Amino acid sequence: MSADTALDGTNLFVRYGTKSGGTLEKAHAGESGREEVNQNLRLEHHTGFETEGLAVDGEAYETFLHGSIKYGFVRWVVEDLLYEIRETGNQGNLDELFDAIPKVDRAELHGDVTLKYTEDGEEHREQQSFDVVLRDRMGNPLIVANLNGSRDPATEGMMTSLVENTNRLRESNESLGAAFLVTASYFDPGALETAADATGGGLLSRGRRKSFVKLSRKQGFHLCLVETRNGDFHLNVPEL
Repeated sequence: MSADTALDGTNLFVRYGTKSGGTLEKAHAGESGREEVNQNLRLEHHTGFETEGLAVDGEAYETFLHGSIKYGFVRWVVEDLLYEIRETGNQGNLDELFDAIPKVDRAELHGDVTLKYTEDGEEHREQQSFDVVLRDRMGNPLIVANLNGSRDPATEGMMTSLVENTNRLRESNESLGAAFLVTASYFDPGALETAADATGGGLLSRGRRKSFVKLSRKQGFHLCLVETRNGDFHLNVPEL
């Protein structure tokens, strides 16, 4: 099976060995630590196909899945990001993202979401794909991400597309807290400038929230730029 087909048919689920142990909800409230939660947390996968004996681009399915950038990103979000935000005192500055993480129930790899928008007085709907969509138990999108796994830098076009599509998604989904652009290389200057323009970043930015795309007086989402190296993920924007 090809890598794209394998990932398209895979969903990940955040589950716990026991609800009495550490959970992301308890970590969010400051009642559990990273080690306690991660020992109790399981990232399970469900596929639309049989995986026994399946090879994906020459690797066993589970080996391939666990080595993929999409799986690594989801694991980083649920196992590390909450604590990085909390330990640096950025709960308030990244509140939409910080509050979204403990609600994550599942992740779609190459997920589709419904964009609703009004044009010429009529409501329209269309499907939009993101490389990863993290959802709550009711299926509401909490976090979306696009990933650049090539050696080429993430471009201005990639950033523009992510911002525009997430803007439209957030307008009809109050649950959405953040959008991520993840690259295995680096961000070119155009991508960084586009992110700064979208968030009002720069010397004159006075907002309390970091890297926040503001759609109205109170509503918006955090725009986050992440670089990944050798399986590790580093949040470049915003700086913690």
